Amino acid sequence: NLVVNREITAIKLDSLIAIPDTAFVRSFTVFVGLQPVKVAPGKSFNQFPSTEIDFNINNGVALKRVDMRSGLLSIAFSNTLTQPLDMTYMIPNATRNGQPFTIFETIPPGKNSLLKEYDLTGFSFNMTGLTGNSYNSISQTYTMAINPNADTALVGNGEIARIEVGYKKLVPQYIEGYFGQQVIKVPLDTAKLDLVKNFYASNFLLNDANLKFRILNEFGAEFSAALSNIKSINSLNNTSVALTTGQLSYININRATQAAGTIFPSIKEIELNKLNSNILPFLSNLPDKLTSQGIVKVNPLGNISGYHDFAFYDKGIHVIADINIPMRFNADYFRLKSNTVIDFKDVEQLDNVKSGNFVINATNGYPFKARLQAYLLDEAGKTIDSLFVPGKNTIEGGQLDNNNKVVAPFFSKVLVPVDAAKIANLRRSKSIQIITYFLMPPNPPDITIYEDYQFKVNIVAELTYNVERK
Repeated sequence: NLVVNREITAIKLDSLIAIPDTAFVRSFTVFVGLQPVKVAPGKSFNQFPSTEIDFNINNGVALKRVDMRSGLLSIAFSNTLTQPLDMTYMIPNATRNGQPFTIFETIPPGKNSLLKEYDLTGFSFNMTGLTGNSYNSISQTYTMAINPNADTALVGNGEIARIEVGYKKLVPQYIEGYFGQQVIKVPLDTAKLDLVKNFYASNFLLNDANLKFRILNEFGAEFSAALSNIKSINSLNNTSVALTTGQLSYININRATQAAGTIFPSIKEIELNKLNSNILPFLSNLPDKLTSQGIVKVNPLGNISGYHDFAFYDKGIHVIADINIPMRFNADYFRLKSNTVIDFKDVEQLDNVKSGNFVINATNGYPFKARLQAYLLDEAGKTIDSLFVPGKNTIEGGQLDNNNKVVAPFFSKVLVPVDAAKIANLRRSKSIQIITYFLMPPNPPDITIYEDYQFKVNIVAELTYNVERK
């Protein structure tokens, strides 16, 4: 059996939820009475209450925890006083190694007098706000004082400072909450398949095969999905075959679970065979590519987890095609092809060759006749010459038992004449392409190809070589 496993598409965390860049402006004002007052160095302003900032996350997503893989906090500080201000800005429920996110800065007088960026990597954000009953929200606290080394400041009613805050480039490592009831479109994509490399067959049709779509869900949320526009593409022949089946139009996918940081994905398997699909012509196309697209619906039954959906950065939903083909088929012939790089440009001894033969010793361990051909190719891959003489390059198949299994290979010797023109073409060649055609007999019985079948070629040169005597 030929078994091939390929991931054909995947949905990662950034496709599921994106935390948008978010900005706000916070003004700090004081009321000191009818007349300005003098404020001594080190004196604090204590009348600035805590606030919340809400992240406008789309699709009904309600997050209660976000662990940051990366992200930046940018702040433009302004100070309307004539003396420097000390500010402490804290996010009490954003912690790293048990310590809350805290900024302490001395702000010089002037508008946008201090511009800073802060790294949020590794901080875990509690997104339930000031009361613990919100979602997508964080709380912030502020304290402010005249710098201890400043002069006495004259402070009147109104704004004494302002900050312009921006959260940007936020990439979660882990999120938890409710992911909403959103629809994710999986765009048309092409996966490399290479079902059988360097293999071609005429009127090839498999007798049996199956394709299993295995869907691994590493998200802690339920999904429903539909896969469509699945085609097998053979680039060599420029042919494609669309998959027809009703098995992929509605798929329920259970949530993953986790314990102590270990994820246990849910696995959904949909098996396609010759009874519920056109899988035989689909795979008989011998595709090197597979196209697919789809739609995924998140939480089709609503918030049944009670805000305990979860997702990790490097995890997701993976759609894997498991292909199993018993190597039994009907065909007129099939072909194996391989290329070998050569370079005889500087081999001076070829100048002395006048004639002779290449002796091809072939051992055919397959149950079919084989026809050999080799092509000399230039650096552009264009054919310069062929080596084997048509009609004299066929090797008989191996000896079969009553079950059509090879019990003894067939040995053969093929002569390829060599002349001056052949030598000249050999010098120009950059590679040799060897093609083996296995020829099917008329109305053949079912024949199984086993993995230990081999076709071996050994090339020996028997040449007439002139030697100059001095």
